[in-house]
Amino acid sequence: MAAPMDIFRDSVKSVLDGWTVLQLAVQHGFGGVHSAAKAEWMVDAVSQWFQENADIDPCELEDFLAEVLNNEFDTVADDGSLAQVAQQICGSYRLCRQGRHQEVLSRIQQLPKAQLSGCVAATGPEEDDDDDDDGEEDEKEEEKDEDMEVTPSSSIENGPHQKTEAANTPNTSAQDMESQSQEDIDDGWTVVTKKKKR
Repeated sequence: MAAPMDIFRDSVKSVLDGWTVLQLAVQHGFGGVHSAAKAEWMVDAVSQWFQENADIDPCELEDFLAEVLNNEFDTVADDGSLAQVAQQICGSYRLCRQGRHQEVLSRIQQLPKAQLSGCVAATGPEEDDDDDDDGEEDEKEEEKDEDMEVTPSSSIENGPHQKTEAANTPNTSAQDMESQSQEDIDDGWTVVTKKKKR
């Protein structure tokens, strides 16, 4: 039969291997290129921490796991799983100290696996790296750019005698310029408006 601390280490490994938050961080490389090694180190760090300290409270373990997760994987577990993981590990440690190794081994077999298949990566702005078929899209974007007009904030600061590009635009009425300038002065923002179609 394995030593009690080996059984406890196996229990910690099983709990952390079944922790979806940690396994997602490893799978997506949030810990860098050595994410898997960091997850393995985390198992040893938790086991050693229990060996060196007596009667670790689940709240203390929760804080420790949160700190390691944040520092090593740049990840925050806000799904409530952190408390569950801490409870499971502390429970296994208590059972090992009481000599109930068979019960710990049974718990290891019953632990759920990480649910990575149902997780979807967050979508951000799509970037298109293909430059070979963007000809038509680039032309459309250039047309859109031509239809946009930017009123520089420096036109207000330069005073009435300084000419700016926006002031020289033939389709811009004096009333539009005055209302835009007033808006710029009021809140410090530069207003970007779309030109009217001809």
